[in-house]
Amino acid sequence: MPDAGDVQTKDGTYEDIYYFVFEGVDYPRTMSWEASNGSIGIGDNPKPQDTNKAAKGITLEAGKSLVVWNTKLKLV
Repeated sequence: MPDAGDVQTKDGTYEDIYYFVFEGVDYPRTMSWEASNGSIGIGDNPKPQDTNKAAKGITLEAGKSLVVWNTKLKLV
């Protein structure tokens, strides 16, 4: 589980996340997740997106925050 203030997952690896908000930063990040019954939300007013299918190499634009629920995620 990430710690308060983290802007990416530890050591660039997948982490099981129950709930966490990664704040926006001034550079793009790459995210991937394993298939789960969780969801993610991007930006200031996030609409949850299911993570029921695995995804790799998705770009999170600079300045965008990421809300994660019940997902095994990698963010670098």
